[in-house]
Amino acid sequence: MKNSILFFAVLVLALSSCAQGSSQNGKQNSKQKVGGSCEGCEAIYENPMPFTDLGHVITLPGYNNPGPKLEISGIVYQADGKTPAKDVVIYIYHTDPKGRYPTKGDEKGWGRRHGYLRGWMKTNGNGEYKFYTIRPASYPNSDIPQHIHAIIKEDDKNEYYIDDFEFADDPFISKEKSSRKPAGGSGVLKVEYKNGMQSAKRNIILGLNVQDYPTSKTGNKIESGLAIGSNCPAYDPVHLSGADINKRACPMCKYGYGQGVMVWFNHANLDRMNVFVKGLEKEMIARGEKNFRVFFMYMNPFYKTLSREETKIVQGKIKDWCEQQQLNKVAITWVPSPVDEETSALFEINPEAENTVLVYKKRKVAEKWVNVDYSEASLKEIMSVF
Repeated sequence: MKNSILFFAVLVLALSSCAQGSSQNGKQNSKQKVGGSCEGCEAIYENPMPFTDLGHVITLPGYNNPGPKLEISGIVYQADGKTPAKDVVIYIYHTDPKGRYPTKGDEKGWGRRHGYLRGWMKTNGNGEYKFYTIRPASYPNSDIPQHIHAIIKEDDKNEYYIDDFEFADDPFISKEKSSRKPAGGSGVLKVEYKNGMQSAKRNIILGLNVQDYPTSKTGNKIESGLAIGSNCPAYDPVHLSGADINKRACPMCKYGYGQGVMVWFNHANLDRMNVFVKGLEKEMIARGEKNFRVFFMYMNPFYKTLSREETKIVQGKIKDWCEQQQLNKVAITWVPSPVDEETSALFEINPEAENTVLVYKKRKVAEKWVNVDYSEASLKEIMSVF
């Protein structure tokens, strides 16, 4: 009898320990099911240490192996695209410089398929993450782009895939736009060379384009624009008003050292913006052009139908409107289309959004809004950032 009681006690303790271990690595907290099917995603629980002990900076095994050294960092944001998300677990794995998932022979579970070039990290209080590894290669005898797989685990949701990390300088990256929107935001990285290694940044927005992800309490908010903290890239619009009128000039190259507002809009009725644009003109005058700049990007909504001559006519009408609003400081610029790869696409503007407002400070996105109503209240909210 005593032996039976002892066996039962040991069994209960063992089951309790298993449950605790699962809870430490998040399995028991997965209340909401998102992301659809996810083969191999359970590998996120194969980390030998509890999630609570993970750091936000890791170096993957094999970093000292031959191959280009790579540093990738970024910020994970909550679904609003603004608030840093802490304690988000990220699991990554990739091929070696020969395009294979290398193993050492003693792997278990998904390690037998994912190989040993894998790692786990958890965002810090600022949503930051960083990892060091060697750059992967494409699969042998294929034209599949180089990539790093990534799986996300939030505390109250199951694990799910986001788009792979890929590389803009990879010759196998398709130049064609896919109809599928990237989960977590674009994973195509612009690679720079710093301190003898390749370096890239990727910010991630939780739930963005993720199947079955719950919408916020304020409704199904459309996402558009670079994530907060992102660097604003160079672009070259035609200026129809302001200091660079009748020229092509890069706003960030010339004025990105300071701060200002960029309004990307995708609608033909300019009169909706009268109060809004006049208010920003007054702000530029009051603050001074060296301290504050404003750029409106008219993303031609008729790009599929306008001829070259018709484009000139529309640009002329916009200039007339600028004169009517007495815009001498605010720059109204012309962008070929809401999906133009050299302008709006660089800023990850959603063509379904009527407008995307970005505040920049020293060339970094400091705040953003989507589909503002151009009211005085909206203007006041935007200017409260400065």
